[in-house]
Amino acid sequence: MKVVGIDLAGSSRNETGFCVLVVEGERKVVETKILYSNEELFSAIVGVKPDLVAVDAPLKYDGVNRKCDEALRQYGALPATLPGMETLAKRGVLVARELERLGVKFIEVYSTASAKILGVYNMEEFSMQKNLLSLSLDGDVNKRLLIKDELDAISAAVTAYLHLLGQTKVVGDEAGFIVIPSV
Repeated sequence: MKVVGIDLAGSSRNETGFCVLVVEGERKVVETKILYSNEELFSAIVGVKPDLVAVDAPLKYDGVNRKCDEALRQYGALPATLPGMETLAKRGVLVARELERLGVKFIEVYSTASAKILGVYNMEEFSMQKNLLSLSLDGDVNKRLLIKDELDAISAAVTAYLHLLGQTKVVGDEAGFIVIPSV
């Protein structure tokens, strides 16, 4: 099984975390990198041919607050109507449209909620990376220090993996759905 987690930046000038999680039997290997442009992002996704892509960004937005964001406020979710979030939402909608056009299956996630639910969240990056090891992950998480965008992309990828296993729940309504772990 192969899934992708993306911590999407609102602007292509900023760092977008990208994680490929490959699961073969009991082995779960993550490979992360930083991308910038939509072209880089779609090229990487097409190159991976994932079973599912999890994007940490609003993928559906019509200019009003979404119930899914409100429901996840306890985990730190912000309303999509805030100026910075609105910029992210607009890029997220474009990404979702292109993923649909490419025939790629995708879900919207909120990485911070996923990390908190899984018990690996920590504001300090090194500690969070250490905590991610408790999920029996191998690969880049064991090889080098990762930045926050990469760590969030790992949480997104783990959520995609759990979703394919049926271990998630969906929060929201027709205005937007966010998938979170149910473990």
